[in-house]
Amino acid sequence: MRQIVLSTVAVALIAASASQALAAQSRPHVRRDTAVSDQTRKARDAVNPPLQPAWQYPG
Repeated sequence: MRQIVLSTVAVALIAASASQALAAQSRPHVRRDTAVSDQTRKARDAVNPPLQPAWQYPG
């Protein structure tokens, strides 16, 4: 009985891992060019400067 439960759990884990691996392979991973994203970030910071908190921490 214990061996049946253990093998059932093992099969379920293997099936879940396999389905996740297949799902990850079906979507292409698009890597952004760091120069473009860095340029975009700097441009956005120039237009909208980061907000400063309304209060300053004294210590």
